[in-house]
Amino acid sequence: MTDVSVPEQSLYERVGGIYAIAGVVERFSNEILLNPKLNQNPALKAWNETQSETRLPGLKFGRTIWLAALTGGPHTYTGLSLHEAHKQLRLTSEEFDEVGAEIVRALDYYSVPEREKNELVTAYMATKPEVVGSVQ
Repeated sequence: MTDVSVPEQSLYERVGGIYAIAGVVERFSNEILLNPKLNQNPALKAWNETQSETRLPGLKFGRTIWLAALTGGPHTYTGLSLHEAHKQLRLTSEEFDEVGAEIVRALDYYSVPEREKNELVTAYMATKPEVVGSVQ
């Protein structure tokens, strides 16, 4: 008798694939616009007020593909580097963490299990030097 072990599913598969990821992105992206802590950043507030109406749908698409690729899904992110995408916003470490908190709230809203939530947050936090390092 042979013990055939089934390979573990990727994080992408365990969170529910592209539709689940898109739902989380939709929720946290909308909440970022309303977050009073994040709206203290003048550049982010200006973007929210002047560009979000026309650019947010595309940003959500990009975030969805980026997160799908980051979690091991069958997608390739071809957008701007994190540094390039965030440099004009001049995000602080605290603001980056607050975006992470919005992501966690979205994951909790959709009852993402603790293990997967922790893996997603760890992957997000690993990008902090690229985003916060964009301040120049």
